[in-house]
Amino acid sequence: MLEKEIKILEINKAEVVKRLLELWAEKSFEWFIHDIYYDFPDDAPKNKMEANGRMFRLRQKGEEHIYTIKNKRKEIRKKEWVVAKDEHETPISNIESFAKVLEKYGMEKTREKKKHRVSYKLDNMEFDFDLYENIPEFLEIEWPDGDTIQSWVSKLGLEKYEQMLGGSRKIFKHYWVDYLNFD
Repeated sequence: MLEKEIKILEINKAEVVKRLLELWAEKSFEWFIHDIYYDFPDDAPKNKMEANGRMFRLRQKGEEHIYTIKNKRKEIRKKEWVVAKDEHETPISNIESFAKVLEKYGMEKTREKKKHRVSYKLDNMEFDFDLYENIPEFLEIEWPDGDTIQSWVSKLGLEKYEQMLGGSRKIFKHYWVDYLNFD
């Protein structure tokens, strides 16, 4: 599935949630998310997933366990001004067991992060409020079309807020917060 998203920084969550509820959005998730990323060791740079625009993640989202492979789509980012990635998610029964399999085949844990997420859905759009320790809460809007994402930024009155393209590492760097890396 092609995932497109933007992050809107330092939003007024209460105002945005109020507007979403007025538009009949429904809360779809509220819990903590724990992400662990894996890659091949530095001694195999041509095989490193990150060096090739790919990412491998294990996620615990509430009671759900998922492994995800993503592949960056930079050509879409330039054209539509959104972060775009091909994303393939598969449920797994146990993160610890799956991590042991990855390590057995030569992958290593490279980074880890935890956040609190509150999600709303409206017309199949996903609106995620993410909160990391020492970082102001921000909104992530996800949809398969960049123009539609920007129209929702307008509908929610969020044009005045800073928009960011990038993942969590960029957010951490923006706020001068150390990112837990293992390499």
